[in-house]
Amino acid sequence: MPEVFGDWAMPDYRRIAAELGRTPESTVFSIEDSDYDSGGWASFIAIRLACRGAEPEIRDGYQVTRYASVVICRIAPLAALMKVVEAGVALDGKGSFSKLPVADDLVSAVPWDTRQRIPEILANYGYQILAPEIGRLRLPDGLGVDTLLTSKDEKDCYIGHHVFDAWFHWMD
Repeated sequence: MPEVFGDWAMPDYRRIAAELGRTPESTVFSIEDSDYDSGGWASFIAIRLACRGAEPEIRDGYQVTRYASVVICRIAPLAALMKVVEAGVALDGKGSFSKLPVADDLVSAVPWDTRQRIPEILANYGYQILAPEIGRLRLPDGLGVDTLLTSKDEKDCYIGHHVFDAWFHWMD
């Protein structure tokens, strides 16, 4: 059952991930819900893509994978492409690390998507890709946007947030 917001129903992100994983250049590394294990709900799904054929690296007791994220907004037909970063899982299973998507990491294309299949797939599901230059624009000071990046105890906690934060880090 799709999530419905007004007249728009969010397509099943697992179908989008499956289609992205069938491209010649990409494989799905993981799909991350944005609740950060808080039990809450936030407004994006991150589909992490690794370059097909790339092997994880063993480094400092971690299996490290380089990936780029396709971040799917859950409250509007909007997606964002994120730069290549690393995630790791401890070889002993007792830890992991990854990177939260932020406005500074927005890119216009995934480097290995030379055939531009990612934007085509997203468009087929009705998504527009947020342009990095738009996503990095600052929101007006004092705008009441409650995001995962702020603390409600902070004074003027909304100052300095970006358009990206409003769409992809909104906390419901």
